[in-house]
Amino acid sequence: MIKRSDRGNSKLFGGLLLAVPALALGNEGITERDLFADIPVVSAVSRFEQRIEQAPASVTIISSDLITRSGAQTWVDVFRLVPGFQAYHVGNNRYGISYHGIGREFPNQVEVMVDGRSVYETVFSSVNWNMLGIGLADVDHIEVVRGSNAAAQGSNAFMGSINIVTRKPVQSRGLRLETTVGDLHTRNGRLSYSDHVADLAYRVALGYENNSGFPAVPDGSVDDGHELGSGHVAATYTPTLVDTLDVSLGYTRLRMGWGDSDHPDDFSTANGYSGFQSLKWSRDGRGDNQYQLHAYHSHSKATNQAYLGPVYSFLGIDAGTAQFLTAVRPPPPHIVALFSGLSGLDHASSRTVLDELDSDIIGGFGRLESERYDLEFQHSFALGDDLRGTWGVGGRHEGLISHHPQSSDLDVDETSFRLFGHSEWRVAPGLTWNAGAMVEDSHVGVLFSPRVSANLEPRPGHSLRIAHGRGLRAPSLMEANERSIAQVGDLIYDVLRIADPQLRAERQRMTELAYMFRPHSALHLDVRLFREHISRVIDEVQEPNPPEIVVFGDRSFKHIENSGHWTFTGGEMQLHWQATPATLVRLHYANTDMDSQTLIRRLPDLLYLDKDDRMARHSGGVLISQDLTSRFSVSLMAYHQSGLRWEDGSEIDAFTRVDAQLAYRFQVGRSAASVRFIVQNLGETYSEFNANNLFETRYFLTVNLELPE
Repeated sequence: MIKRSDRGNSKLFGGLLLAVPALALGNEGITERDLFADIPVVSAVSRFEQRIEQAPASVTIISSDLITRSGAQTWVDVFRLVPGFQAYHVGNNRYGISYHGIGREFPNQVEVMVDGRSVYETVFSSVNWNMLGIGLADVDHIEVVRGSNAAAQGSNAFMGSINIVTRKPVQSRGLRLETTVGDLHTRNGRLSYSDHVADLAYRVALGYENNSGFPAVPDGSVDDGHELGSGHVAATYTPTLVDTLDVSLGYTRLRMGWGDSDHPDDFSTANGYSGFQSLKWSRDGRGDNQYQLHAYHSHSKATNQAYLGPVYSFLGIDAGTAQFLTAVRPPPPHIVALFSGLSGLDHASSRTVLDELDSDIIGGFGRLESERYDLEFQHSFALGDDLRGTWGVGGRHEGLISHHPQSSDLDVDETSFRLFGHSEWRVAPGLTWNAGAMVEDSHVGVLFSPRVSANLEPRPGHSLRIAHGRGLRAPSLMEANERSIAQVGDLIYDVLRIADPQLRAERQRMTELAYMFRPHSALHLDVRLFREHISRVIDEVQEPNPPEIVVFGDRSFKHIENSGHWTFTGGEMQLHWQATPATLVRLHYANTDMDSQTLIRRLPDLLYLDKDDRMARHSGGVLISQDLTSRFSVSLMAYHQSGLRWEDGSEIDAFTRVDAQLAYRFQVGRSAASVRFIVQNLGETYSEFNANNLFETRYFLTVNLELPE
């Protein structure tokens, strides 16, 4: 249900969103600049380049210039530029980014790639955005596929996909420095150097980030900050006119606060490391044949342990009483009987507990480690002027290790294979058919994800698309194998999460109708209507603890199984309008209705719950950027989200946030430089994900300097 305050904000915000397109569509002042603007081309949807009007799915392109103009400081800020996306701070330095999700701590249904290399982490069944090994300054552009892209990118792209394309080494030459300082004790810096040696172009980059995290937890003692160091090397070698070899490798080291700000006592320090190596060979063959071979390896690990106190403190027993009860080992019968009367446990259970009464309990996730090897071959071709396509095969081996001194260890791996293909057929002038599919051999069986679309261009500048697809998402290795049983010695004191051994793939059916209006290159309007039905949703069902669970805990454990279904219906729109060479207007809006049912408990009776309030009904943003002179520019960014209850967080009210940026560009000799002053959240403080994640007004200063050779 939408609150009255939500309705008021939504009407005001919706009026602004409707007014700007009206102005844009009424504009007839097209200049020569329109003739030189880039025509949007995307490749993440079908695995070969297509005009955006002929692609089989809706795509949002975020350029490096757009990131700069928005004043974005984090990946969360970037993806708030995309309609339908939920982008939020789980903690100040832990991000959740999903499309049509339910606000989980670890959203798990969107594939994220960096230059085609998957960064989806099986240990968290999600993406660790801090560990990508790149920064916002490294981005050339981002292709965001809104809607299932499993037909092209596989199981992890169940609800959508993101491909972050970094700047090529050939795009610059010399030294580039960027530093940001500001609130939360923010101290960020990035240094890169690019050069050419014969047929080799390369770039070396180093990055550092440091901040203190959300400051507004009541006692101010929560360690929500982080310190991060990263390095990245990219090189492009062109030995012949038809061959290109791209090499990249990187690492990240991280120390951060880990916990839930609504439960400050749970916070502890986590340390992480990730590294990757990628090798991509491309060849332009005869005719329109293109070949690509991509191999990469990634490795990550994280550690987190916290001392939570002795067993007796969790039973509400003071240290003196505990010392008395454990003074004699083994405990005599009268002590066992006394403790049994105090605790309500039987004699056998009481003896087990007394043996461990003064043992320490260790929290945190322990040690998590994952490793992936991936190899893929792709061949793109054309059969005449009207028919072209691509096909490919790939294999992946990945494994994970989970270790905790007081929980069950896990060491599993799997090898999977995939076969994919896509074709584009221009049936007639103004009519294009797309068809594609992905077949994956996974640990839950063979997954088949097809998609078809028809794209109609009835007249220049107008295009319609109707698309239908099915997608399957295999549970990650962690989801399928998790067995978290907390124990001290022989004392099992809680069962946390156990995966159903018969866990199956999630299933989706998607139908969309889209309209695009592009009367000239300066204006692009995209409207998408959709219905997405997801069944066999992997979720948690509460079960009573087994009889051997003898001590504290919530007296229930979470069984991971296919227990729910969701249906999303609604519409999205985005507008990019270069009104004049000096004025950019960009806006987006999403209206999403969720209908769901999830089994959450079996005993004492079946209990089903709808999670319809986990999705924001209204969300959208407006970005207006104006060049005041050749040196000065100003930007204003507004973002609105209606109230919702975050699945793993708190119930949060609607908010509207306004950011502003003033930029100054200048030359120092042959060097280009810029200074940007950014203010985030000019209005009232609001909460993100958790009630104690209070986002106050923040100020940042960014300095950029480019020193060419």
